[in-house]
This record gives sequence, structure tokens and C-alpha cells, in this order.
Amino acid sequence: MKATIYCEPTAKGVHSFFLITPEAEYFLFSQDYRKGVHEYFNKGVRLDEATNFSRSHRDSAIRRTMTKIPMYIKYVEKEYDIEVLEQTKKKNRQAARCYAA
Repeated sequence: MKATIYCEPTAKGVHSFFLITPEAEYFLFSQDYRKGVHEYFNKGVRLDEATNFSRSHRDSAIRRTMTKIPMYIKYVEKEYDIEVLEQTKKKNRQAARCYAA
């Protein structure tokens, strides 16, 4: 199962975004409610689609949300010592090779 991003309204006028991995579910961030963002993310979107700007249908609210996602995922990766982004997995493999040599 790939990592998935989804949102749900948590308070009046507020969306909360979550990252679901095979191991656990992590809170990412909250932002003001936007109808387009809700329609795109409420059922869950694979991580690669959650950051693909061509899928935003020129909706500026979705684009702004897509720019936030990688930054918050990097924070969650450091905080919980997990690997979600391919960039992080590649960096950790290279670091492991350097230490092994």
C-alpha cells in the first residue's frame, strides 16, 4: 500500500490533513476550508497524485495545498523516524552505503 493523503473537516471552516502509511496514520496540518480542496482530498489521494500539479485543474487552493504537503511530510519523517518520500529513502540508502564502506 502506498502512502495516502486525505483531509477531513475538523471544525467549522477548518480542514485537517492526514498521512496514512501501512504502519500508521499521522497528522500533517490544518488549514482553512476550501470546497475544491475538500473534493480533491476527502476520499484520499496517493502521495504521488497529492503533489502532482497537473491534477489540480488550475485550482489555486489545491495548488497551495500541494506545495505544503512535502514540507509537512518531511517534518513527520524526522519526528517519527519513518521514510515516506522517495527522496528520503534514496538519501538514507546512500548514507548507509557510506557508513558501510
